[in-house]
Amino acid sequence: MAYILFLCIIQGAGECLPISSSAHLYFLSLFGGYPPTTLDVEVALHLGSLIAICVFLWQPLWRMIDGFVRTLITFRMANGFGMAVIIVLATLPSVFIGFFVKRYFELPQTVLGIGIVSIVFGTLLLLAEKIGSQEKSRVTLADALIIGSAQVLAFIPGASRLGSCLTAARFLGIQRWQATQFSFLLAVPTILGAVVLTGIDVIHEGKLNTLLPLWPAVALTCAISLFVLKGLQWYVMRYSYIPFAFYRIILGIFLTYLAYMKL
Repeated sequence: MAYILFLCIIQGAGECLPISSSAHLYFLSLFGGYPPTTLDVEVALHLGSLIAICVFLWQPLWRMIDGFVRTLITFRMANGFGMAVIIVLATLPSVFIGFFVKRYFELPQTVLGIGIVSIVFGTLLLLAEKIGSQEKSRVTLADALIIGSAQVLAFIPGASRLGSCLTAARFLGIQRWQATQFSFLLAVPTILGAVVLTGIDVIHEGKLNTLLPLWPAVALTCAISLFVLKGLQWYVMRYSYIPFAFYRIILGIFLTYLAYMKL
């Protein structure tokens, strides 16, 4: 029970902050002595985060869905259709690369690797916050394609999906909250795809009956994610992501030191 609680907290917070939830889940198994997460648990945790993001961003998501449907019915471009198309196009790099990585070339997780990646991506986020302007209030198609391509970097163990998107968006000069909101909108199809693919693996392993008892984990992860999302919104409206960048750099230095001491 304590193990599932830790998993929900790490996933709920890590998925909604630029710190890499997968890396912290790896730490739990490495330093806490817990077994690696199973596929059915991964589905439950990601489903909880996905529901939370959809609830948190229900208004822009509804505008996109409504605009897409209205455009198909009336053959006239409705409000929200353009953003829906942009999200779909920006997700394509993750779809193609993600399928290839998951099926054929999944990178191993190591303490040294995650440490180095944390330092690199923390430094990039720090530079993006220092250099990036606050000029753009809207995400163009070109911006979206660049941010979507940056999201592919999240397949590197220790890299953060949200952090990669935010770093690219801030380098492009997109305002902090707009960058954050777009990154989470981009997360919806990405996480949904991960849930579906992992769910298929669960079915192939004959573990479908183990998913239903995990509904408390889904609910708890969802609640934690919603709490973190609301807190992040309040924070981003007032402050920068620099503390998160420093956290990643310090964490990376610590992990690199641990890896060095074991050599």
